[in-house]
Amino acid sequence: MSGQFADDARLSELEEQLGVRFKDRSLLRLALTHSSYLNENPPESGSDVLESNERLEFLGDAILGAGIGHHLFHDAPDSPEGELTAIRSQVVRERALATAAGRLKLGSYMTLGRGEASNGGREKSSIVADAFEAVVGALMEDQGYEVASEFVVRCLDPELGVAMSTGSSKDPKSLLQERVQADGAAPPEYRVLQEDLTDEDQRFTVEVLIAGTAIATGVGRRKLDAERIAAGKALGLPDLPGLSDVHGGDN
Repeated sequence: MSGQFADDARLSELEEQLGVRFKDRSLLRLALTHSSYLNENPPESGSDVLESNERLEFLGDAILGAGIGHHLFHDAPDSPEGELTAIRSQVVRERALATAAGRLKLGSYMTLGRGEASNGGREKSSIVADAFEAVVGALMEDQGYEVASEFVVRCLDPELGVAMSTGSSKDPKSLLQERVQADGAAPPEYRVLQEDLTDEDQRFTVEVLIAGTAIATGVGRRKLDAERIAAGKALGLPDLPGLSDVHGGDN
């Protein structure tokens, strides 16, 4: 409910959904506390300062990338770096995390401000995706990387399957071009920023531009590899900044 923290019975119910038991449930409760609650209920002077889930979200974001990357490294041994980057980007983007959060019904357990709750905050992709990341961060603090990483892979298994199936047939450049052109923009452009050809370990640094705006960079032994890595990083962005110009500033 809005304005109330989940009690132990509710947290126990959520743990059943998550498939994990927290040693310190205060971490799970913190992972479910949205900043809107604190904005409406600031702590009194001299009292313990309450936190929102934002710091745990930061930690969880790092664990997500590492956990999915580690899984793909072993599960897709024949995929090149650019393709692995694109697959990971699809799995850890907001839409995929919000879908996973929906399966776990995270929104129904969150502590929100009354205003945010009345505005449908429990169903907002950005809020529930952030909560998913925060739960991962809480699990990392509670039980360590191995448990948190296993949780990530298990919960995102459907998204991993779709991304790996898509990634096996299309490279990141093709996927990025489809996404950009679906929004009515011209195809992405790639520009070489640096060529290091001094020895056998040569490297190209390439940036990808959308509507004239530099979005991401990639480094690879071949220019094509660098382009694919840059495209994969761009795919991981929830919004592509260059597209705002196409829509007159409304993205």
